[in-house]
Amino acid sequence: MRKNTSRHHGVFWPDFVARSVVDIDFYYLNRIGIKAVMIDLDGTVVVRGGYEVSKQVSKVLKDQELKVYIATNRPKSRDLKNLEAQLSASGVIHPKGLVGKPFAHYYKKSLQILRLRGDQVAMIGDRYIQDIYGANRAGLVTIHVDKLGESANIIDSFISYLESRHSKKIDRHYKPLQ
Repeated sequence: MRKNTSRHHGVFWPDFVARSVVDIDFYYLNRIGIKAVMIDLDGTVVVRGGYEVSKQVSKVLKDQELKVYIATNRPKSRDLKNLEAQLSASGVIHPKGLVGKPFAHYYKKSLQILRLRGDQVAMIGDRYIQDIYGANRAGLVTIHVDKLGESANIIDSFISYLESRHSKKIDRHYKPLQ
């Protein structure tokens, strides 16, 4: 996991970057006051639309001490309950009506549900718009991970291309934790 060392920190700049969820230093997050993490599903812990979490990701999330909440725009389903168990999650945060990720209101409402401040919650995700932008606007700590799997369609491919260019642009501003 690497930390943003730049003075520039726009809404599309995460606080931290990591290759994958297994590369996140949850003990460091705990030491800096994080009490819970919200984690995206598609592209972050499962391939888009998938339901199988790798054993490595499951183990990492189970072994760390922070509370884990799934942050998703997916509708409620039995399959989400299975993912919740695989991720050792304390719950799933769904959108209210049409207000889901990336809206700051979704994240602010999540903080009310968790009864925590933004500086006590980290949002982990693979998308700059849905996961980083909204969470930054709501004051959460943000962690960007590389996308799992292939793009689902041409629009997803284009967004992934733009996001990879953004990652390359900002990459030099992130340094390993001390």
